[in-house]
Amino acid sequence: MRVAMVVPGFSAHPDDWAIPALQNLIVALAEHHQVHLFSLRYPVKGHYDFGNFSHTATGGGQQFGWRSAAIYGQTAWAIVRQHRRTPFDLIHAFWADEPGLAAALAAQIIRRPLVVRLGGWDLTNLPHIEYGAQRILSRRLMVGYALRKAAAIQANSAYQIRQGERLGLPAHKLVYIPAGVDIETFRPVGDERSPGPPVLVQAASLIPVKNQALLLEIVQRVVQDCPTATLHLAGRGPLEYQLQGQADRLNITQNVVWHKKIAYPQMPGLYGDSHLYIQTSWHESQGMAVLEAMACGLPVVGTPVGVAPEVACQPADWAVETLAAQVLATLEDNERYRAWSQQARQTVEARFSLPVVVGQLLRLYEHVVN
Repeated sequence: MRVAMVVPGFSAHPDDWAIPALQNLIVALAEHHQVHLFSLRYPVKGHYDFGNFSHTATGGGQQFGWRSAAIYGQTAWAIVRQHRRTPFDLIHAFWADEPGLAAALAAQIIRRPLVVRLGGWDLTNLPHIEYGAQRILSRRLMVGYALRKAAAIQANSAYQIRQGERLGLPAHKLVYIPAGVDIETFRPVGDERSPGPPVLVQAASLIPVKNQALLLEIVQRVVQDCPTATLHLAGRGPLEYQLQGQADRLNITQNVVWHKKIAYPQMPGLYGDSHLYIQTSWHESQGMAVLEAMACGLPVVGTPVGVAPEVACQPADWAVETLAAQVLATLEDNERYRAWSQQARQTVEARFSLPVVVGQLLRLYEHVVN
């Protein structure tokens, strides 16, 4: 089967981790089907060879407004031209706004089925942080068009399935297939966590939707009972200085390690030195960092979005007091902690590993094409 994949951006070479989860998944899928990848904005315009698949980049960069229409059209026509040389069996768009629109235009021209994987903000409207495609008319129209044309809509969590149902998406189109975790790269370092003071971790951009203000409040409550606890925060973003100021006001500056940007291949080492992952997001379609941390043997506590309600070691919640109490309770009993650590790894292996996800996608492709 020949599959056209459409993504917002992709790596220029195997060591360029533009969107690691996409690269891992597409490399794995290309072992089973002939894949040709089309990216809208990154890298620069050109053709790139990844060994077992080809990558055609439109190279739209940071052109927005009316210039975006040219990017969508150029990407759609690149798919059409390639189809005329080597026909595709289906098109798979990763995210419903820009990639979904370009893919839907191409699918209509070449008369091939379209699968759309929902992105993080496609179905979301959070006015208090000005986040979500549903709050912007042009994006709402893009998403609506792509999802109407789709033969199947890939959701990343049960939480996102419910989002789709609330917006009236057809139930027969919605299918829960998460993004897969590379369980060979992300794995426990040893049989047990290293002893010592509790180390909490979060890996996320420092942007409003990740809600690190809540994270720092949780840490303050934890430190009141466990002064040696430390938070390792990996990520950069526009809220960096604001969050550092909040940590200072909460008197936990000495308890927070600001790692800023960590290279993707080094992330397993960060998780290997930690004990517990905390998710505090206002919204997640899935939560890849949550699952990668779990693959390394870390239990998770967090807010009820993305996969956290399905995989957290204790019930997901919004309240600072509840989450802080869960952190302390998770770490106070060594035997129970070891059980949760083992369960975290087993859950990822059974439900979220790349081999499992690739198998689900291959079955979906067969169903859609037939």
